[in-house]
Amino acid sequence: MNSPMGTIIAHGGTPPWLPREVAEGRKFAWWAQIMFFLMAFIWFVIAIASIVLYVAGSAGRGTLLVGVFGIFAMLICFLAAVFLKRTVIDAIDQGRFHDAKNDSIVWIIFGLVGFVLPALFMILTYAKLGDSLAAQAPLGYQPYAAGTVQVQQPAPYMAPPAPVQPPAPVQQASQAGQQHHGHQTQMVRCKNCNVQYPMFMHSCPNCGAPKE
Repeated sequence: MNSPMGTIIAHGGTPPWLPREVAEGRKFAWWAQIMFFLMAFIWFVIAIASIVLYVAGSAGRGTLLVGVFGIFAMLICFLAAVFLKRTVIDAIDQGRFHDAKNDSIVWIIFGLVGFVLPALFMILTYAKLGDSLAAQAPLGYQPYAAGTVQVQQPAPYMAPPAPVQPPAPVQQASQAGQQHHGHQTQMVRCKNCNVQYPMFMHSCPNCGAPKE
């Protein structure tokens, strides 16, 4: 049974099946979560110290404002650490690399509240996930625009003119043409967004859902 801390703090180990770039990105995301928790603690100390100094009469309103901002910054860093695990690290462990990459942008912005350190680790995570997704796509392939289903059909097969021969050779030529026509790129339809994409890809280029 998982402990309560296990549902909040991600495990430091990476699944062995992850691609190298994704595994490195997960490590950076894990360090970003640790930095978020650390920055939340630092902001908590700053907030308490500032409020105590103001209450004791040793500081002015500026110190009180720092304390109030410290409380909000502490909450932002703590919640960012919790939801970072759910939206990025857990998504990576489940193979949803596209979703993890998109959600990394949100935590890059919130990481600026944590003295920039979490943001730096999330930038590295975003870069590693981007490299991995680019390596999975075939050379020259462009993903479909969101909400559209456009599939490039292969050029129609033009059967050669039938020679003036008995019916049997003509039938054989027709069968050969049908076999040649069957050699086209096999496509698979994504069950999440209904986009078709080549079967040799591991995940949908449109929404990032893994191929079933």
